[in-house]
Amino acid sequence: MEGIFIVLGVAAVVYVLAILMLHGLTSFLWFWPLFAAVQFLMFGLVRYVRKKQKEKKHLHLGPFVFIFTSYGLWMLVLLSLLCTIFSNAHTVDEKNLDYVIVMGTDLVDNRISPSLKRRLDRAIEYAHENPETIFVLSGGRSDYDRSTEATVMYYYMIKAGIPENRLLLEFYSHSTQEKIGYSLRAIRQDHETRLRDLERRQQKSLAPFVPEENGEERLWAEIPEEERPLSLGIITSEFNLYRACRIAARFGYPDVCPIATRTSELMLVHLSVREAIAVFKDRLIGNI
Repeated sequence: MEGIFIVLGVAAVVYVLAILMLHGLTSFLWFWPLFAAVQFLMFGLVRYVRKKQKEKKHLHLGPFVFIFTSYGLWMLVLLSLLCTIFSNAHTVDEKNLDYVIVMGTDLVDNRISPSLKRRLDRAIEYAHENPETIFVLSGGRSDYDRSTEATVMYYYMIKAGIPENRLLLEFYSHSTQEKIGYSLRAIRQDHETRLRDLERRQQKSLAPFVPEENGEERLWAEIPEEERPLSLGIITSEFNLYRACRIAARFGYPDVCPIATRTSELMLVHLSVREAIAVFKDRLIGNI
């Protein structure tokens, strides 16, 4: 058993050094030195207990049982959360969504990070395939950046040829919960505005008609809201998809279409562990 702790501890040290060399300082990086320290501590405790047992000296096992049990439960919870995250990290191929939320993430020197670029490239690809979909670019400004994530995302998509009238900006949020909540509010406001415009067109006899089963026609604006619910999607990294969709369900949108983007192999473990702890926290406080 001691060997497992040593392997995990050394692996954590090597992993954090690799991240520092290839990606520099990033959020939550403190976790891996702490994780390594816990593994080395567990190694020392196991060796100590076995040494005392070999010497046949009296040892009060209560504290050690508590420590080992707590460690095992913590690892079990972490692994179960990771399994939940990755079992829900899949894309549902649904065309012509009304709105798609593109989740922002940290900028690098006020520029788009590789992770955010993957999300935006996926949004651009979806925009070309579905020309009626409107995109909500969600993300505020951190303490270290001059621009909001949403603004940087907006100019990236404009340069890619996406029309301005298909882009909504949400630049007040900082957390995943805020990004989903504020984006849904922006969607509702935009949808209401479009319905009012449609009603004005209706008064000018320019509104489209929808055929009924009996052969009659109704104006689209006259169809009750519940008969034509909005179809929504979320574009985010695979590790973030489960929590984003659960938060959307908490806000009253349980049928959001998940659209996942890939994460770099080196950062996947780090970001997934960070996400697992965020899921645990959100469950405790009732966000999901």
